[in-house]
Amino acid sequence: MKTFKFLFAYLLILFLAACNSDTAGNESSGTEGSKVYTLKVAHSSAATDDRLENSLQEFKKSIEEKSEGRIKVETYPNSQLGAERETLEGVQNGSIEMAVISTGPFSGFSKSMMVLDLPYLFKNGKEAFEVLDGEFGDNLFDQLLQDTGMRGLAWGENGVRHMANNEKEIVTPEDVSGLKIRTQENQAHMDMISAFGGNPTPIAFNELYSSLQQGVIDGYENPFSLIVGMKFYEVTKYMTLTSHVYGVYAFVINDDAYQSLPEDLQQILNEEAQKWAEVERQMNQDQEEEGRKVVEENGVTITELTDEQFNKFRDLAKPVVAEYRDVVGADIYDLLMEKLEAYK
Repeated sequence: MKTFKFLFAYLLILFLAACNSDTAGNESSGTEGSKVYTLKVAHSSAATDDRLENSLQEFKKSIEEKSEGRIKVETYPNSQLGAERETLEGVQNGSIEMAVISTGPFSGFSKSMMVLDLPYLFKNGKEAFEVLDGEFGDNLFDQLLQDTGMRGLAWGENGVRHMANNEKEIVTPEDVSGLKIRTQENQAHMDMISAFGGNPTPIAFNELYSSLQQGVIDGYENPFSLIVGMKFYEVTKYMTLTSHVYGVYAFVINDDAYQSLPEDLQQILNEEAQKWAEVERQMNQDQEEEGRKVVEENGVTITELTDEQFNKFRDLAKPVVAEYRDVVGADIYDLLMEKLEAYK
């Protein structure tokens, strides 16, 4: 009987040891150099003909080659693993290793991230990434890691956000009055739409198309790249180039998953994430350019604003920007303004 108990205990220990795996998805036993780490990458953009999935496929190919197969990347586009907020929750709790998400939903996890969604901060991508690829962007990622346990790897480009709707042409803020405009789950975006006179309506991104189709909302705001990638032009009549937010993506990883990787694989991951950022930004710019043509060809009326009309929107948004200094953190806010001023 004692021999049986000892044998049972020994087999149980072996079983538990075999079941144990690394956080980042160790798929094989053996020495550390032979382990395979599976990293799931989730996002909400389209699965085909879109700059985000296309750039992640290049990231996948490159990192699997550089790691000699020790890292395996699986991409999950089009909200397959949940809406943006649910995806971030998955990265935070470790059920999803990585994600590329627009900065809007991050406000519910780290207030400092909301600074990137304040209206009329960046004029273009060159200005945005001059700031984000330096001290300010590093500090923002450090705060995100501290607040959430999600580590920032790189900044990608989402594009310039414009106003679109199905009710009427928008030329002045008065034209926005009373319209139900879909926003991200981001208070800064909601306050901006309110400042324009509209009724902000936060809806998950994967529900936007059907909400437009069914008339649940009157309009939304998005860059050309997403409007084309998600085919929103099929359910859109009017678009106005308000250029109210320059949107970026944050490429993040669960820090426990990151720390479970050997140092050489961490280095490869960091390097490939930076290469991904360069590739994705260029793909996005190309898709933005082509996107306007596609939107026009599908019958959407596009309105360009005069400087005077544009300034009316921007002036209404200025108080919103000032109100968020204490919300996002004075240090982060002031550093951003300092870097923007230095760039200009």
